Amino acid sequence: ISKSISNLINSSNKTTTNPTTENLNQFYKIYTNRLQYFRPKIKEEATKKFPSKSTFYNKILDIQPTNLSQSIKKNQEINSIDPETFCWAIGTIYTEMKYKPDILNQVSQDLYGLPERPNNYVYREGNDDSEDSNKEIMFEDESGRIILQFDHTNIEKEILVTGVVVGILGYVDINNDLQVIDYCFPPKLQPPTVENVKQENSKILLISGLDLSQDTNIEKLTTLQSYLSGAINHNYNNESNNLVILGDSLLSYNNLAMFNEFLSTVIRAKTITLIPSLNDPSDRLFPQRPINLKLFDRLLQLNSNDVLSLQTNPTYWNSFKVFLEAGDTINDIVKYGDYNNDSDRLEIMKNFIKWQNFAPTAPDTLSIQPFDINEIDDPFVLKKEYPRAIIFGNQPSFLTASYENVELIGVPKFATTNQLLELDLNSFKYKLIQL
Repeated sequence: ISKSISNLINSSNKTTTNPTTENLNQFYKIYTNRLQYFRPKIKEEATKKFPSKSTFYNKILDIQPTNLSQSIKKNQEINSIDPETFCWAIGTIYTEMKYKPDILNQVSQDLYGLPERPNNYVYREGNDDSEDSNKEIMFEDESGRIILQFDHTNIEKEILVTGVVVGILGYVDINNDLQVIDYCFPPKLQPPTVENVKQENSKILLISGLDLSQDTNIEKLTTLQSYLSGAINHNYNNESNNLVILGDSLLSYNNLAMFNEFLSTVIRAKTITLIPSLNDPSDRLFPQRPINLKLFDRLLQLNSNDVLSLQTNPTYWNSFKVFLEAGDTINDIVKYGDYNNDSDRLEIMKNFIKWQNFAPTAPDTLSIQPFDINEIDDPFVLKKEYPRAIIFGNQPSFLTASYENVELIGVPKFATTNQLLELDLNSFKYKLIQL
């Protein structure tokens, strides 16, 4: 995975600067490549899961209503519907939302910079918005698209976002929309291998969301520095010499001096791994290059080889089989609806495993490097096996779950929680530290 991320960043350097043609083609290829990759896998799984009497369509455009399907009532029990009425296809979810920024349209118009990212793509504070009126979920492939409806309330409504490749079983209603009956995702991958994973120096301290700005509470920041340096007593003295800073370190580039001072103090006691987020001084496109070393003081530059490691976002530690991401992928998906509570965020984490895709919403709402690589080299698509853990930064609170033998961990924003996390990458035992 780490090699694929590097290859993607390198390939983005070679992409054309003509946004009206080639970049849009490169964005389009991201979705078509993923559909082509997942289609045979989902078809094999759906053939086993969906009713044998249902009709499979190779192309979404070929899905047609029947007199029987258009006579089905919204409140009709699914068990009472003839399975021969059902059809299924494989495609990609596309979500149209009222407040979604049109990144691709901006690129096509050769506009510089990125559109302002709203807090939510469906709701706006102060407006009496409803999800039904502001959001439309569609199902598409190379041939066309059809609107999805979810009128059968006894069917579990998945969190479906743009870019997710899925098999859908349903029927075409009187409005020529596809009423969803069931879903099918790719077959499970192999569990993460654990041979030879045990490593020394496996304990790390994780912190994210320092959000340094002119309004930063200096006393709180000083307490954190003192704790990391071992200069103050605490009810829990951390045992790790390795600090991982997982994104959102700065609210403004004007606060680099404050960040430099923080790093220069902590680096005397800890080795530091620095991973950027979309709010930090790195690319505003995903995946992000490491923060440029030249932004830091000379003392940090001179010691960088020994105690300061600048890494990409996301990054993958092959020795531990751990994937780290600053939280941008989750924080984009929660904007697709009312998904901002802890249970929904945990469900999104699990869905990354279920979808086998870490960044489905890129490039539609998550800005991404325009790359021209095939689906095999796509670093966001899981291939043969799951990682042992996925760690996300910048969550409103500490989150943890286990799904398909993958440890899912959300690191809380320090600026709002005063919390950091000690984690053993061998056992995944953790201690949440409250300062």
